[in-house]
Amino acid sequence: MWLLVLLPITGGTLAGDFLAVSTVFLQAGSATWPTVQGTITRSEVETVRSNKSISYRPLVAYTYSVDGQTYEGNKHRISSWSGGELEAAEAMVARYPIGASIPVYYRPSQPSTATLLPGLGNAELFLLMILLPFNLAALALCVIVARIWQPERPLVAPFFREDGSECVTLDVLGTDAWVAMALGGAAFLGPVVGGLSGAYNAPLFVGVGAWAVVIACGVLAGRLANSRLKSGHHDLRIDHPSRSLSLPPIAGRRRRFDVRWSDVRSLRVGEPVRGNQRGSETHYPLMLEYITADGEPHEETIARCTRQGQAEAMEQWLRTRLKLGEETPEARRPARAPAKTTGSSRA
Repeated sequence: MWLLVLLPITGGTLAGDFLAVSTVFLQAGSATWPTVQGTITRSEVETVRSNKSISYRPLVAYTYSVDGQTYEGNKHRISSWSGGELEAAEAMVARYPIGASIPVYYRPSQPSTATLLPGLGNAELFLLMILLPFNLAALALCVIVARIWQPERPLVAPFFREDGSECVTLDVLGTDAWVAMALGGAAFLGPVVGGLSGAYNAPLFVGVGAWAVVIACGVLAGRLANSRLKSGHHDLRIDHPSRSLSLPPIAGRRRRFDVRWSDVRSLRVGEPVRGNQRGSETHYPLMLEYITADGEPHEETIARCTRQGQAEAMEQWLRTRLKLGEETPEARRPARAPAKTTGSSRA
């Protein structure tokens, strides 16, 4: 089933990559093409109306001759797309009035392919930026499918930190996932902001700067995620000398929650909880009941596992480490002060 989803998505992404990258290379290579003089035969602004917006694009046509053969061209760039701003379209039309003689750059191996503006521009840089989120999504899907054939990882993978605490990392995305989300989000917003601000027709350094921002977002997300992972931000910690349990700030907690082993009454896997949206993932909450300082029982969610087996394995591991069952709940309950008696005692 996964292959039926993977193949069309990957195939479509690769096809889009091929068309876009070939266009970008062709536009970049046009800077070295030979030139001939041509004549502008059409120059006007076309209004494109849709249900929700109106955009504008320049329509420029020209004729030129190569080795006695006359050709007609209608692209001022190989990748002739823009943000749809009226000012940019009018500026392009004013630059190429009808009857003007202009240099035309043509492809030596295919003279019918020509352009008026050679070399790499912001339009090509933003085009590549648009493709980045789709490539990251296809790559993520490939990783998910590849993991199906990998050996199953342990349901619980405890390890010891330098301070001697025994830990299990809970509810955490890998550094690569955070980097991919940051890159994809920035690459999605970049062309939108660029189109609204007219950056497609700005100098080339604007597009280069936009790519620098996208890359910086990915680097920053990777460093932050790696730092939190190394610091144990998402670790459930068991401190054997002090006989305490420390829960990470997940599952609705804003800060760490510490509890003594002697205050823990029970562990259990709660009823499965399905997300609010249809088809969303089911979670199995691992619950801990403990005695508060006031002597009242209270329940805390340790984590929300995506698999029932994982929640049950975590429960069994914690039950063994906390030595639950060796003492009765009454024995673990903090002692209360004896109640005061009223009245005088009889001799």
